[in-house]
Amino acid sequence: MRIGVIAEGHADIAIIKAILKVLKGIDGSDIYAIRPNELYDETDLAELKFSNWNLVLKSCADECLLQSFFDMIEEDAVLIIQIDTAERGEIGYDIPEPQRTKGVDWKIYNEQLYMLVREKITSIIPEAYRNKVVYAVAVEETDAWLIPLFDASCEETAQYANPKERLHYLIGKMDKKKKCNYIDTGKKNLNYATIGKELKKGIKTCRLKNKSLDLFCLEIEEKIENIL
Repeated sequence: MRIGVIAEGHADIAIIKAILKVLKGIDGSDIYAIRPNELYDETDLAELKFSNWNLVLKSCADECLLQSFFDMIEEDAVLIIQIDTAERGEIGYDIPEPQRTKGVDWKIYNEQLYMLVREKITSIIPEAYRNKVVYAVAVEETDAWLIPLFDASCEETAQYANPKERLHYLIGKMDKKKKCNYIDTGKKNLNYATIGKELKKGIKTCRLKNKSLDLFCLEIEEKIENIL
């Protein structure tokens, strides 16, 4: 089978690939990045090299784009839609967020926000493809899914309003030799492909400590199991 992915960025796709590998043994060669896609050159489709939350939502509503993916696949196919919730209050996203208040149950907060975004995406996907979609809604960012790999004290990563900063901080505290394993020294960014490999050992812990990740994994297990 083939897996299509529409995501906000290449880092998000790297994390999704790692999750698919650890949960279902799906190889990267069976995963097709629809957006962002590094393979397009200077053609009419070159804009697919770029992505953000707005373009993810635009792609979800693009029946021609979705049809072109499913039509080119002769075997069974599933489409993963990845989107962060950090910008959910912006015009066009328009999600009435659960309140981040003192004493909030972060697992409930996480699940509520996940479901609100999932419902929005479902409403704009052409009906013919809705049963082929898996939702990777990251509260607040996919970085939050990785925090439990480096923070044993964390109970639920939805508590961090800026998980990317938290992840950078946790890795930055490591000794220099160990830290280099997780830093792309050329770009001075986190190496998400390498960090993603840590999910092979830590996926159960990460699922326990991030409800949106667990919901994504449950959908993968159910949807792909039914196809296989």
